[in-house]
Amino acid sequence: MIKRRMQWSEIIRDNAWILLIFLYMLLSILWSKYPELAFRRWVKTTGTLIMALLVLTEVNPLEAISTLLRRCFFVHLPLDIITVKYFRDFGVAWGNWVESEMWVGLTTHKNLLGQICMTSGLYFIWDMFRKIEIRRMLVNIFYLVLTIFLMNGPGYSRSMTSISVMILGISVLLLLQYLKKNPQGLGRLLIKSALAMVIVLLFLNFAIGAFHPGSSLSSVTLDETGKDATLTGRTELWTDILSIAAKNPLLGVGYGNFWIGDREYDLWIKHIWTPLQGHNGYIDVYVELGVIGIFLLIAVLVATFQNIGKSLLEDFDYGSLRLALFIMILVHNMAESSLLRSNHNLWFVFLMIAISIPATAREEAPAPLESGESIA
Repeated sequence: MIKRRMQWSEIIRDNAWILLIFLYMLLSILWSKYPELAFRRWVKTTGTLIMALLVLTEVNPLEAISTLLRRCFFVHLPLDIITVKYFRDFGVAWGNWVESEMWVGLTTHKNLLGQICMTSGLYFIWDMFRKIEIRRMLVNIFYLVLTIFLMNGPGYSRSMTSISVMILGISVLLLLQYLKKNPQGLGRLLIKSALAMVIVLLFLNFAIGAFHPGSSLSSVTLDETGKDATLTGRTELWTDILSIAAKNPLLGVGYGNFWIGDREYDLWIKHIWTPLQGHNGYIDVYVELGVIGIFLLIAVLVATFQNIGKSLLEDFDYGSLRLALFIMILVHNMAESSLLRSNHNLWFVFLMIAISIPATAREEAPAPLESGESIA
């Protein structure tokens, strides 16, 4: 049996910010209202960290991540469709405040199903670029069709956030493929692309205002995506959460302690759609861990981006997958919440792309002995 040998001192050094935020989450239990529940949630999210490390410390971490995602999607997507079509008591739900069908598949909400689909859509397109094999391409296309089918359900089933984020991730992936021969030019191209995008957006906003007085690019975009000016009640919810967070801005209320107890029920009285999260990962981190938690999160994100930049130069396939998923998760947390949430699949995905395992931390395992060979 071949055992993995790792230099844990190097791994700890390269992931110091991730370990610090986990330690601060543990420390925040001291001032939380429900310390026992907070500790159980911390143990659970620490288990997610350990599982991510188990994947990344494999001999080939890219193949380990790819195999894990592929097998999960191979099982998840077909079963989602089967439950939606034939076991509707499990696969279909109804919104709390709209009389409309909502596909959930094996999950508990259409947004969670959308998050599975947006990740699978990106993965299968990434895999097409990585391994150009006819049989594998056909399988990838088949599962892409399943993904699109699930994301385009009737009535209240569509998660526009997930659809938009998947399109963004695929665009990033295509841009990276364009830069494959010259990854050093990524920074310059991103700056040029950002400037061009700003110019186009300003022009579109001016044109819409000129031909349709009183309208703007943002209002038209919201109308086309089925949203309103409050982003389906999100902005009003954010205002209420931030007013609560202002009572303890430095330390927060403690990890895992906001969406339980009286605060949840007070928000449910005002927001009839009974939110179970802040629908913004950064606001949820702020209200639970305060300004210190936000600072540590920013440090984690900056360190992750730097590590991904290095991996793009060392292993383009690995780096491109990490960068596309990283940007998707960052943008997704502007309208949904997955950061630091132990029960969220995107938090596990984030840890797999954020944790850095330096090549120097991997010790070569001794080769297995041939039959009849003895140790001198």
